[in-house]
Amino acid sequence: MEIWYISVGFRTSCPFSEDLAFDMSQRLEDYAAVMSMARDRKSGSVALTIDAKEWSTALDLAHTAVIEVLEAAEVEATLTSVGAQNQDEFHAELNEPVYPQVVGFAEVARIAGVSRQRARQLAEKESFPHPVIKTSQGPLYNVHAVHRWLEARVSQNPSARVATA
Repeated sequence: MEIWYISVGFRTSCPFSEDLAFDMSQRLEDYAAVMSMARDRKSGSVALTIDAKEWSTALDLAHTAVIEVLEAAEVEATLTSVGAQNQDEFHAELNEPVYPQVVGFAEVARIAGVSRQRARQLAEKESFPHPVIKTSQGPLYNVHAVHRWLEARVSQNPSARVATA
């Protein structure tokens, strides 16, 4: 037997209540289920943990369990996605960062080999990558997008000075 992590996505015809989502989670507690709802409350997903020999068996069990719970709650729903991961893949995914690696003006300046003031000026260019996060301390940029932008800048203008990171 192997532990499988199954995700089942669904869309409903009418909005879900918080109570209904909680009730569904309780009915699926044998599978350590976790419910997630979209803002419109008309779609969501259920993550289940299932012990089975093969992924196909785990998917069948998850499918049946989710359908039975939706039917018992008299919810009209369409399944929109299913996914299965073994324990090693699931834990490897958990170790991946959720957010991209970001840099502020100080790091952009270091990467580009310029002053922070010049880094701020570069960020004002229309072609510069848009910030992925805006904080009270300033914008944060995807580090890979900044590297690509600087590489393109050098190829277009060989006199542009860029330090390699």
